Amino acid sequence: MIPILMLVTILMLVTLLIVTLIRS
Repeated sequence: MIPILMLVTILMLVTLLIVTLIRS
């Protein structure tokens, strides 16, 4: 199983990437 902390970190990174793409 994937640790919750790792999952949260991945979700944060993906969210930052999406926000960056939308703003550009």
